[in-house]
Amino acid sequence: MENQTVRTFRNRVCGVAFGLAVAVAAATAAAQAQQAAAPKPLAVVCLSGYDELMGDADFLGGLTGQPNASAVLQQLVMQMTQGKGLAGVDKSKPIGLVVESADDMPGGAVCIPVTDVNALLDVAKGFGVTADKAENGLQKVTLPQGQGAFLKSTPGWALISLSPELINAVPADPNTLLGPLAKEYDVSVQIHVQNVPETYRQQAVDAMSQGAQQGLAKKEGESDEDYAKREKVVQMQLGELKRFMNELDQFTVGLSIDSKQQRAFLDIAYTGVPGSKLAKDLAQAADAKTNFAGFIQPSAAMTFSTASPVTESNTAQVDQMIDAVSEQLKSQISDDEDMSDTAKNNAKGAVEDFLAAAKATLKSGTIDGAAALNLSADSLTFVAGGHVAEPQKIESGLKKLLDVAKEKNPDKMPEVSWNSEKVGDVSFSKFSHNVPEDKEDARKLLGDKLEMYLGIGKDTVYFAAGKDALVAVKKAIDASKQTPNKPITQGELTFSLEQIMTAAKTFADENDKAQIEAISQVLSQSSGKDHVRIVAQPIENGVRMRIEAEEGVLKAVGMAAMQQQMRAAPGQ
Repeated sequence: MENQTVRTFRNRVCGVAFGLAVAVAAATAAAQAQQAAAPKPLAVVCLSGYDELMGDADFLGGLTGQPNASAVLQQLVMQMTQGKGLAGVDKSKPIGLVVESADDMPGGAVCIPVTDVNALLDVAKGFGVTADKAENGLQKVTLPQGQGAFLKSTPGWALISLSPELINAVPADPNTLLGPLAKEYDVSVQIHVQNVPETYRQQAVDAMSQGAQQGLAKKEGESDEDYAKREKVVQMQLGELKRFMNELDQFTVGLSIDSKQQRAFLDIAYTGVPGSKLAKDLAQAADAKTNFAGFIQPSAAMTFSTASPVTESNTAQVDQMIDAVSEQLKSQISDDEDMSDTAKNNAKGAVEDFLAAAKATLKSGTIDGAAALNLSADSLTFVAGGHVAEPQKIESGLKKLLDVAKEKNPDKMPEVSWNSEKVGDVSFSKFSHNVPEDKEDARKLLGDKLEMYLGIGKDTVYFAAGKDALVAVKKAIDASKQTPNKPITQGELTFSLEQIMTAAKTFADENDKAQIEAISQVLSQSSGKDHVRIVAQPIENGVRMRIEAEEGVLKAVGMAAMQQQMRAAPGQ
């Protein structure tokens, strides 16, 4: 099951990003000439320094057989500037865009670090740019096409904006805003939501509300009762979104190419206003512990874990959503003309059982679970375990689903041995299905039969499938008992590409095998640094979702890119 934080990211990030973009754009468009009494940061876009970016270019170029990529780029810059290069630019500092708000009115400027602003303007003149003195110590900069902007010189910086008034809101030393972001990321965007004027934040919420309302039109054949329930859920979600927007403090997206640690990562982070319900919920979720640590297997091809307490208010909201989903599913089942009345009743009963287990688990106040997939050239084994407050509901729901499947496909049913083995307080049922003889690749990984096991404990559910699945899940259960309540991250999903590519060779056709083999070779030489990792990590008053690719993955991507270039080359 997903923890609360990961689910929040999945459901909200896209909508929040859109809403924030609407708010910032609206605020900027409304800017008028006003003296800013106390500027506050509204939005910051940052590129790390020129030297840092050139180092990253060499790192990325090395992955594709061009280790001196920065030299090529610098030569290109010299050619474009008639040998002057980036004269006057301080290559050690970040470049960025700063938008600030004062008296509820924004201002902003592009911020270029300089050692000599006149030398920089001299380079610009080579492109037809002119600079003339303007009032208040500013310079008016005009492009060959006639577009104009204003430049303000401060110690170490050149600030460029569309009007003199907009520049005034930007701090004389933009590095106070750009520096912290440049230290973490190569490219980043940070929005200070609470500094967006309330009017524009409300416009953002209204824009999203209108979109939701347009999608809420009554469906053909939908009863008034079902429509009312669906509308109630949407209105509840919109209310939650409004609260979220009002309590959201900062929203940050950052990309880093880390040549020192040979990795790359993308961060998506947000924080709540200190003391707000959002900040308290996120702080509570940060105290993550698991009773399923044995299922977190770093050496596996895939491992997943999630752990989080569930607040009472969130439980009430999710309960309403579960009820609405239950009614919709049962309504769809009733409309299925291919099912008998008995099958419909069983299907509805299964829905009720599964969702009842979900509601009971949420009410218990704990989400906790983990899983692992182990792969090799000739085996596949999957194990999973999780906390479920009413696990018997899972078994009863599955029995009803099997009855539905038996009516539709009686010849394709698995062999079932209910409660065939006991391990402590966990009762395991076995499901097996013959793997067709013509599926040689699948038989190599799974054996002649696909074996699956469902384990039901006092407040736990386990699942295992593949070769030696029962042995594997028992081992994971025993390992979990050795480290109860183990602290972990709120949520993590990790893939080992070496194992995945090794198994992929089993299914690959002759045209793809050579490429897969080459990539596998690169991954095998990465000393275990072959992972793609998605992690939810607590930060002060908030949470950060990091998507990271390790050294071996980056080299494999580079290898694939080079192979693609070779195939696309003339004569290939």
